[in-house]
Amino acid sequence: MKFAVPGLLSGLAGAILGVIAVFGITAGAQQNSIPAPETTADPGSSLLGDVQYGSR
Repeated sequence: MKFAVPGLLSGLAGAILGVIAVFGITAGAQQNSIPAPETTADPGSSLLGDVQYGSR
């Protein structure tokens, strides 16, 4: 029975560290800011930022 206590403590410590790692990675991967809009075309000659080619 002496061997079971260190094994259980090691498993518990691993589970706690795993939960902390999952929450840390999730918090770090969250997108917390709005990306800046891209202006790639002349606003006067585009429709919703997409330049229209050809006759209308």
